[in-house]
Amino acid sequence: MRKTLSVAICVIVSLVLLAILTRYLRPHWILATLHSLQFHAAAACVVAMAVALLIHRNLASYALLLVALLLTAHPLWMAREIAAEVTPADQSAPTFRLMSFNILSENYENAEGITRAIVSSGADVVNIMEGESLYEHLTQIATVYPYRVGCGVLMEECDQMMFSKNPIENASVRSLSNIFDNRFIMGEVTVSGRKVHVVGIHTTKPYFDNFHTMELMNAALAITATDGPLVLSGDFNASSLPPNMRMFLNSTGLKTAAFEPPTWPVRARMLGLAIDHVYVRAPLKIKSLTRMPNTYGSNHAGLIADIAITGP
Repeated sequence: MRKTLSVAICVIVSLVLLAILTRYLRPHWILATLHSLQFHAAAACVVAMAVALLIHRNLASYALLLVALLLTAHPLWMAREIAAEVTPADQSAPTFRLMSFNILSENYENAEGITRAIVSSGADVVNIMEGESLYEHLTQIATVYPYRVGCGVLMEECDQMMFSKNPIENASVRSLSNIFDNRFIMGEVTVSGRKVHVVGIHTTKPYFDNFHTMELMNAALAITATDGPLVLSGDFNASSLPPNMRMFLNSTGLKTAAFEPPTWPVRARMLGLAIDHVYVRAPLKIKSLTRMPNTYGSNHAGLIADIAITGP
């Protein structure tokens, strides 16, 4: 009985590990969500194999445990590769603050609280996704953020919005695919005396065929057509781990913080997944990246990033 149970665990774990390993061979959109969850899934496999070895020891169990450990360690290595470490010399660099929050489109009952959070955030730029519920509060937001893209400025929809304390120059809005319209906003804002490209994005879910990859490619083309400091934030519906996200980051040269806080699902807290991101391009570096303490009824946690302009 013990041997049978151990073998059953080994079979289930081997199937999960094989599905994860497809990312290194021929990644497919059907498994994109699992690739986002690589660390979580592989860590669960490590625990399962430890249980299997306690029940009955055999060579196959040890082999599967080794593979699970390697697949758990690799996401930690990948996180190091995409992080731009802040050095002591960067501490005195001029900084600005960005807020990014998917507030949930039907979240009307918390719109007033979200408005207060935006106004009191201290951010220089705020990127909002699924922001329809803020329509009645735009006048209040404008007292602190008089410049806006979205909700009647460059596009009628209030789904994707960018607010700024300073003028948003050369602003543009794009549709990254035909799934959702106008979910990519790009502009230039002067912060701490420097011109910075600011981008807000909301990609579709990765299990909608290859649309997620297509949207990342279109976003990469727009980003690489610019030069100089750039910060991009938004809801990617994916962690930084899947192959298409890695391709996007490598092609654009974007980096993030040493640790990306989990943002979804909010009930999982620190055991959740970081699918909302803030990425920067040199000479920018993220000094701190934190979750907003209150989710205001959204199924995502918002992010606050303090960003240093480290170069000339």
